[in-house]
Amino acid sequence: MKKVQVLLSTFNGEKFLAALMDSLLQQDYPNIEILVRDDGSEDGTLSILSQYASFGNVSIFEGRNLGVPKSYFKLIQMSSPSVDCYAFCDQDDIWEKDKISRAVGFLEQLPQATPSLYCSSVVLVDEDLNVIGRSQIPRRGPSFENALVQNITTGCTIVINKASRQLLLRKIPETARMHDWWIYLVISAFGKVIYDAEPRILYRQHSSNVIGVKVGTIAKWAARIQRFLKTSRLPLVTKQAERFRKIYGPSLTLEKKAILDRFIDSRKSFTGRLGYAFSGEVYRQTTIDNIILRLLIIMDRV
Repeated sequence: MKKVQVLLSTFNGEKFLAALMDSLLQQDYPNIEILVRDDGSEDGTLSILSQYASFGNVSIFEGRNLGVPKSYFKLIQMSSPSVDCYAFCDQDDIWEKDKISRAVGFLEQLPQATPSLYCSSVVLVDEDLNVIGRSQIPRRGPSFENALVQNITTGCTIVINKASRQLLLRKIPETARMHDWWIYLVISAFGKVIYDAEPRILYRQHSSNVIGVKVGTIAKWAARIQRFLKTSRLPLVTKQAERFRKIYGPSLTLEKKAILDRFIDSRKSFTGRLGYAFSGEVYRQTTIDNIILRLLIIMDRV
């Protein structure tokens, strides 16, 4: 049986942490260990974690505050090279009992040497675990062309194999849009991404979410407009692609290298951006999102 290590970063998560930890310890997959890195909490998070320190499969480390992406990158570096799979975890969700076993079942269908990533949809719940919706299933599925401009992998659903860990450790980026987006980008370039439409996690939505899913059309589009206004002059997606090319560019296949080069280099002039926008090579998962993407490419705001 493959061994799985759960990677959990905590930060001021006292409100929901115990319920999450209990759901991890109640998994029907017996061969797991849990690696927790606290990211400089100032509430009762460490006190709650100390109650689980006596479990033989739970390891807890205190760290300074790095922020969400860097804390998870640090966890990848801290993770054990001897286990087979690595499952990423958020501090405020609930895992169904078969979350790990289902993910491992999918990953076992692929060659061990192939960098592989499993992710899934989620059930959206409120603070009291009342169901309020489900995440949207990506219509066109995962691909490198999608990963360049959109993240469809919810971090707390991601499980990767050992080959993926080795690939990610080639060089940890100084910055990334989010750790889960970076992982999706890397694995989509070199391996296989599995998207499971069947949710195995209760994804809690509350006022303290660092990242969340907005429920309802009005809320969703209001959030997107707000993000656009906040970052409209910062080509953060392109900067992430440039960091990716610096680290992994020489190892890409000729096809993937050409896709990446066109995304970065063909948009350096207005005519180049115009032509690239209508090429349709990179894509997001909905028609409206793709229209917005084309406009942002033309305006050089991606």
